[in-house]
Amino acid sequence: MDTKIGRAKGSIFLNSRDYIVNSIGDSVWKLVLANLPGDDAEFFEKNIAKSEWYPVPLLNNLVNTYDLVVGNGDFLSIVPIAEYIAKKDLGPVFEVFVDLKNPQVILNSAPSLWSRYFDSGRVDVESVNTDDKSSTLVLYELADETKASGVAICTFAVPEWFKTGLLMSGTGAVTITQTECRYKGAESCKYEIKWG
Repeated sequence: MDTKIGRAKGSIFLNSRDYIVNSIGDSVWKLVLANLPGDDAEFFEKNIAKSEWYPVPLLNNLVNTYDLVVGNGDFLSIVPIAEYIAKKDLGPVFEVFVDLKNPQVILNSAPSLWSRYFDSGRVDVESVNTDDKSSTLVLYELADETKASGVAICTFAVPEWFKTGLLMSGTGAVTITQTECRYKGAESCKYEIKWG
């Protein structure tokens, strides 16, 4: 039995907070804090370092509480947050390294991109077919929100982050379908990606 609790990079927490405060409003951020479980609000009220690692259950609780406050329980409310995080993190990289603005580079970098945000689990590139403009990514991680990234992350945040990254790299339309989910009994989360 794995007892290790995964960690998420501080930048995710900060960018999530920034999105909520700047796009939805400070009053909503305060409402989210007031509804967080346990003493989670204390964590979000202290200084969070962008490059430090923090327990991932805090992120899951933030996402779940945000969806309860703003969304309707289906986690679609976090899609704009994932898009915001991708733009904030990839925008400066693309400005400096123009040659990275390539779908193949983004997809082949999926393992290192995952480990940039989470220290548990891994993403494997099962395939990248530039002729067919398709790819398959697989996320291997525990299906336990008390130790690893939660269902909202695998179902909505991961696909939206990669979709945004691919669109920023200059592709046309992007569709990402999650065909397997570790929270629905599968061994992993599998994503089938097509771009135009």
